[in-house]
Amino acid sequence: MNTNEVKEDAVAWDATNYTMYNEFMQCSAGADYSEESLNEMVTSWRGLGLPESLLGGWGYATVTQDNTSYNNWWELSWSSKEAADEGWQEWLTDEEGIAWGEKYSTVLQCDGASRDGYDFIFPHNPYAFGDSPDDGSFAASFSPCTLNDGMSQDDFSAALIEFNAWLDGLDESQVSGFYAYGIYFPDSAAVEEDFWFANFYETLETMSEGNALWEETGGDAKLKLEAVSTCNAPEISNGQVFFDPTDPNFS
Repeated sequence: MNTNEVKEDAVAWDATNYTMYNEFMQCSAGADYSEESLNEMVTSWRGLGLPESLLGGWGYATVTQDNTSYNNWWELSWSSKEAADEGWQEWLTDEEGIAWGEKYSTVLQCDGASRDGYDFIFPHNPYAFGDSPDDGSFAASFSPCTLNDGMSQDDFSAALIEFNAWLDGLDESQVSGFYAYGIYFPDSAAVEEDFWFANFYETLETMSEGNALWEETGGDAKLKLEAVSTCNAPEISNGQVFFDPTDPNFS
């Protein structure tokens, strides 16, 4: 498979704001957790024959001061909510899947029953600043946001157009490697936030550099976004690709 061709095709859904359905499961590390055992667990999971409607999978380890958190979240991306529900129905009765869960129960346990669902879009070409690292690692920040009084989704869309224009105007010398962003709209009306604003960087260091660049040069785009919405402090994590059907290393 030609990876470049795959990625060129992938950008097509970005141009039309193709909506995916993404789910997050909270996970707890077990007594046998280690980087090696987690890698073995995920590799085994990829070998179970995952459904074609599953578009991707990622793990997140929240950054904490005492460094006691391991893999706290498992994210799945589906072609639709209907495909996700169907995939889970099959998974819960799949004998190989059940055996896999039992085998690795002391490595990592994830709360699939209480997973949170979101409509997800990449409003800007996720490959505009190059590819993410080959080893699948990246850094992520997730900020819960609400629309300000009197503001609508149309206002938010207009603000994102300003943000995209700012991104497109950056000079190569200003950008420190891979960067992409995505918007998560919760499918539950019971939550307080209207959306989550996610930023994906190459490393935590380039995340810090990107945030500084935004503060210094965001200008009108920054004012526009702040006028439309209010975002709380982000949850910051180290991320890892678990599944990518376009990459032989993770499929």
